[in-house]
Amino acid sequence: MHARRLLVALTGISLTASLLSTPAATAAPPVQVILNGQQLRLDPAPVILNDRTLVPLRGVFEAMGAVPHWDGESRTVQVTLGSHYVKLQIDRRLACLNLACTSASVLDVPAQIIENRTYVPIRFISTALGARVSWDDAARAVIIETDKAPFPYTAPLAIGGVRAGQVITGPVDLKATGLTGSQVRFYLMDPSTRTGRLIGAGADSGTAYTFTPDPTQAGSRLIIAAVKDESGQYRYSEPVSVQVAPTTKPTLTGITAGSTIPGPVTFSHQVQFATTHVVYRLIDTATGQTTDLATVGPNDPFTWYPPISANGAKQVQVLAYDRAGTEYRSDPVAVTVNSNYRTVFNAIKEGDTLTRPLTLSVAANYEIDSVRFLLDGKLLSAENNHWWKFGPEANGPHTMTVEVKDARGTVRTVGPIAFTINATPSLWLTGVGPKQVVTGEVALKATTNMPADQIKFFLREGGQDRLLGERAPGEALPWAPSSGGQKTIYAQAFQGGKWVLSTEPVTFQAYLGTVYKARPIVEKSQFKGFASAMAVKSHEETGMSAALQVAQGILETGWGQYVPVDKYTGQFSYNLFGMKGTGTAGSIISTTWEVYNGVSYTVDDYFRAYNNVQENWSDHKELLLTRSWYASFRAVMTDPVLGAWGLKRSGYATDPQYPIKLINLMKSQGLFELDEVEL
Repeated sequence: MHARRLLVALTGISLTASLLSTPAATAAPPVQVILNGQQLRLDPAPVILNDRTLVPLRGVFEAMGAVPHWDGESRTVQVTLGSHYVKLQIDRRLACLNLACTSASVLDVPAQIIENRTYVPIRFISTALGARVSWDDAARAVIIETDKAPFPYTAPLAIGGVRAGQVITGPVDLKATGLTGSQVRFYLMDPSTRTGRLIGAGADSGTAYTFTPDPTQAGSRLIIAAVKDESGQYRYSEPVSVQVAPTTKPTLTGITAGSTIPGPVTFSHQVQFATTHVVYRLIDTATGQTTDLATVGPNDPFTWYPPISANGAKQVQVLAYDRAGTEYRSDPVAVTVNSNYRTVFNAIKEGDTLTRPLTLSVAANYEIDSVRFLLDGKLLSAENNHWWKFGPEANGPHTMTVEVKDARGTVRTVGPIAFTINATPSLWLTGVGPKQVVTGEVALKATTNMPADQIKFFLREGGQDRLLGERAPGEALPWAPSSGGQKTIYAQAFQGGKWVLSTEPVTFQAYLGTVYKARPIVEKSQFKGFASAMAVKSHEETGMSAALQVAQGILETGWGQYVPVDKYTGQFSYNLFGMKGTGTAGSIISTTWEVYNGVSYTVDDYFRAYNNVQENWSDHKELLLTRSWYASFRAVMTDPVLGAWGLKRSGYATDPQYPIKLINLMKSQGLFELDEVEL
């Protein structure tokens, strides 16, 4: 009976419509509280906030015979009445219903201080202390009857996928049932502190959200769901008391004990907890020496190409780490590595048609002593990573054979590989590229696949061509513009004084004015706090980890010291995340990279500009929350560790170390605490 009465308290049951939809304060008579037939003289009087009736705690509780105890330092009040117990904290929704707080409820309206008095929702308190509450519309009165049981009630919002008392050892799918709305959230709360963190959030209240337990959050916990209704208010479920005890031992998959590894093998693993990273380790059975083969994200596979030097009795093991740095090891799997000699030559494949120079390189899983590349059976080069140039004179069918000698003198052969050369006379210019903006000295070079002993470089501007200088093929000619504006450069190749061919003309812009560079947005020492304020606000609004947001801001701007400006006007962009396009304040021009004739160079591009940094912060989160390709990130965005790997898997960054860098920042800078929430 007591358990049922206390659970009803969670619902924050609305009073009848006549109480909730109050007319203007000047027209409505005051609300009365009648306890066991006697009207209570409450001073100050009850108030209605957010459609809930609140009463001064001491007056009602003492009239019911309860004993309230106020702790001014923690701003908490404890109430006992017989076998009933309630503990509330000012401005918090979560209320404890036993000393350990393993039984709890969530108030729709938190306890609060009004006119220096503690006010509490009368419906919750009355029901939590085992009384019946009803509404007399004619008398405009709340009726409390301590000798009657509360009315039966079923909470409108519940949590599917987890049950009270469940021990959570691995990922579970949580789903809010009974209510739909524009936002859904799932909280994991520590009953001893009544603080916790979000473990799921999104705009689809009807979908399931996977909670992956974290060993650093193990213990007795409460899971609470919340759905935002049409009025913009969150409705809360009853807390579900669980034990978080994740299985921390990873499992290595992809190989079996006693098996032989003759060549490339793909390792996999399974982890049941939120993992910062996973290491695949090789152990020499005879010596105990260890070699870390790869560092990957949770549940990511890895393909190993075993070298000949690894042959013999080995063990393979997986090591997984939590956010506190604690290491968890799988059982080692004993295997025999008996790798075959493997020689890899990918520059030319059977049936290829080659049109321009390329690099000939070979790799092997053994120590290479020497390499020979044979074209049509004749030595072409004895140098690995050989840059092979050919021209139209070589057009036609050919074969390539690669001979590789190992350290023991054994020669292994790849090929012959049949292919065709179909080259056209070409001269390639580097040093400038199409649409480039040249602001200083560049190194002009030209290479050709035709016989040539001289390259001439020409500048075209104002309808006139003039010679800039001469060099041998492949040699650099330093050049800097003497004036701004549009210009064109081309090169011509000569052999014995005779013209051979020309490059295509490359048109670009020269600019000799002031070039503005990235500027700080705040002092480096202030950036953490500066970014944290925006991240915490965004976390409250979207559920996206604040710790992860701040780490991204730090990493992408160098602690706020490199925020792009318009390179020509100096306009500050407030763009912390390098977002291209048009923002609320238009665009700024900055540089990005392109490739021309195999060489990288900078070109101008348009990046979003904003009126202030908050606009950029919100725009960046909108990008992550709405673009379809970030769906895998959104599924884990409440967890800072899994969210970091979610960004990588969604294609946010090409740097393979991007998640590790973010996680290391969050750990070293104490950012995880930004995700703590209170209810």
